[in-house]
Amino acid sequence: MAGPVGGTLAGIGQRWLRRDALRIGLTAGGAVAVGGALAACGPTGAVPPVAAPTKAASAKTTLVWRPWYNFSQATSKTGHDLLMEGIQPWLDQHPGVEIVISFLGYQQATVAALLAGNGPDIFADWVLHLFTGSGLLLDMSSYVKRDNVDLSIFPSFEIDLYSEGGGLWALPSYFHLQAPAVNLGILDQMGLTYPQPGWTHQQWADLWKATTLKTGDSKKRRVGGQFVWSGYNGAGSNPHAYYLKGFGGEYADAANRLHCTVDQQGSLDALTWTYDLLASGACDTGGADFASGHKTTGGMDTAGGLINAARGWNGVKWQLYDEPTYPKGRTAYVWSDFYAISAATKAPDLAWSFLQYLCVAQQWQRWMVKLALNGPNQKSLYTEWAQTVKAVAPPLTHIDLDVFTRQMQNNEPYFGVTFEYADTQSGLVINTDTAPAQKNLAELPTGARQATQQVDALQAASADMAGKQAGISKQFPTANGSIIAGVQPGL
Repeated sequence: MAGPVGGTLAGIGQRWLRRDALRIGLTAGGAVAVGGALAACGPTGAVPPVAAPTKAASAKTTLVWRPWYNFSQATSKTGHDLLMEGIQPWLDQHPGVEIVISFLGYQQATVAALLAGNGPDIFADWVLHLFTGSGLLLDMSSYVKRDNVDLSIFPSFEIDLYSEGGGLWALPSYFHLQAPAVNLGILDQMGLTYPQPGWTHQQWADLWKATTLKTGDSKKRRVGGQFVWSGYNGAGSNPHAYYLKGFGGEYADAANRLHCTVDQQGSLDALTWTYDLLASGACDTGGADFASGHKTTGGMDTAGGLINAARGWNGVKWQLYDEPTYPKGRTAYVWSDFYAISAATKAPDLAWSFLQYLCVAQQWQRWMVKLALNGPNQKSLYTEWAQTVKAVAPPLTHIDLDVFTRQMQNNEPYFGVTFEYADTQSGLVINTDTAPAQKNLAELPTGARQATQQVDALQAASADMAGKQAGISKQFPTANGSIIAGVQPGL
């Protein structure tokens, strides 16, 4: 691990901000607005409808590609040209093919387009079961076997996530990772020991409590730590699933996604730990005030977070550290979109070849690193990724970016399990029933038990509805012959 060194921005200027490698994410005045957006998972601004091939290209085979959600800059000419530049090596090898870029918005829009028979051939998304439950995806397992693709280049948790029913329905497009950033200047002022390798969750909790200052002046208050408070599926008012995993718990049962497991002991232990630290004021769920000294530990993420730190954490002495060691091991936050192929594509071999370029070959992964400091999808690229980040952002030279390398190589990042049906509604039930316990831990077992019973009933009702819809759709198929069962219950 790199030693604790301050990341000063003196002399940063435009010397490296104008480097072509980051000309979208780090153009003057644009790093926070654009870099931050690139790191998120959700569309920004208006998106155009699916583009139709031009007459001049009508003799070519056309593949419609919906890239990574938040590359909304691609709707501008500069962004569009950068994406096309990134895929030019593949186009050079396929002169008879035209790639048309399309943005459709949230996953519901893509599902609707695919069901209507006019969806993209290759697309990025993040809610897999909406597509697999509707028969909308091409099973890539035969292609993987034919071309001897080594799936071990990806973390095992990712391939497990995208494999079900004997098929392989997607491959990861990138990884958005996070690790604790610690304000070492605060620890120096208080004479406290820096975090050490292998520190347990309780040792981190002790540090957060020791560095929390409670005053009547909100501008002088200091919070010790920060939780990723985004629920079991990335959107909710509860701790992210990786905390529960660290304690041996889950929100949803990995072996039976119709069953809620928030009432099991590991889940209860994780919720008790986080709720107690929130109630004591030692942790919060916000991440905007680390650089101003109002927080000892904040989450630092790949892509936009690093861009913002390089530009704005002027004079802050900070360092990255590994996640705490929880009772069942170390786990870490991760978010990732996937790339998949429409089952209705008219050119499956070409679509697979293009998806291989995006996910298996390394040219595109390196290109996305250059554009936005994105975490690549392959374990072997992380040492190179860290070197690239430091080369284009000198203020990060002494930061231990290998924290992210260790996370990937040790399979620490964890998404969490999604429910088979009514995923969003199930999350709302969990959040509502456990909310009282965030102020009174005595309420937790009761609330968790109620949530489990209600979510299980919701899953059973949704499964019954899906079965009835499947029977109807066999008589009234959709435009491309796919089954609508599982789409509406999951929306």
